[in-house]
Amino acid sequence: MNSKKIFRIVVECLWVVMAVFCLAAGIYYQTKYDSVSNVWIFYAMAVISVGMFIMRFMQRRNEERRERRRNGEE
Repeated sequence: MNSKKIFRIVVECLWVVMAVFCLAAGIYYQTKYDSVSNVWIFYAMAVISVGMFIMRFMQRRNEERRERRRNGEE
């Protein structure tokens, strides 16, 4: 496994961690302070982070397929 592949996997994991953190922060602020009007920003950031994770995952998977085809493994 080369360092480029490891870096891409780490970036994917960071997107998931950010999504979980934003979701937890949104739930915390919504339950702690009922009148917080900007709590939707945390939920929006969580959705965006999940979307970025999915995009990066699909991109990495497609690139690995192309790499295998180039090397004649398929």
